[in-house]
Amino acid sequence: MMTHKIAIIALIAGIVLGAAATEGFNLYRQSHASRIFQERLRCKAVADAYVKANSSDLKEDPFAKSWVTVTLDRADYSPSRNTCVAELETTNWDPRIILENSSVQDLLSGETLFSTKYTEHMGSVKEVYTDPAFDYVIKNASEPVREEQFYLYYLAHSDAKGNPKPDSKHPPSSSNPDPPSMSPASKPKALNNKPKPQ
Repeated sequence: MMTHKIAIIALIAGIVLGAAATEGFNLYRQSHASRIFQERLRCKAVADAYVKANSSDLKEDPFAKSWVTVTLDRADYSPSRNTCVAELETTNWDPRIILENSSVQDLLSGETLFSTKYTEHMGSVKEVYTDPAFDYVIKNASEPVREEQFYLYYLAHSDAKGNPKPDSKHPPSSSNPDPPSMSPASKPKALNNKPKPQ
């Protein structure tokens, strides 16, 4: 009879401890999720302030001969870096030329983590290089080295307008050439899906 009472007490104690542990874990998860949410809100506010501070105000000087426009594409909190990261497009307007670039910035340190320059194919350059660099930086504390290598290879094998240079490895019909030594598994998805040269 005594063993039966001890077993019941042990069972009740196990249930109570299990419930307490589960509740404690749920509180921790809610607290963590709440902190991430607060950091994301803070990053959005920091990104909006960055855009305003780094863009020319044409209301102040409507007759300016040159100005800068910064557009926020995405901003998020990177838990691995414990910082705010933004994907930005910057356009420098000048009477003779317009220069555009897309970049990934650490908004708290001011560090540029990835940057591209203007080509005629700015939309595809952003999609193939800048977007994956942003995604990488959000999830990893390291620099987006592989994305930088892909972009540098693209620049080395493109003319000033961003069109592929015709050579023996990359015929003019190819889009966004990729290094021959890279296996398909190591390339970003956008590069793996490109049409094969004819």
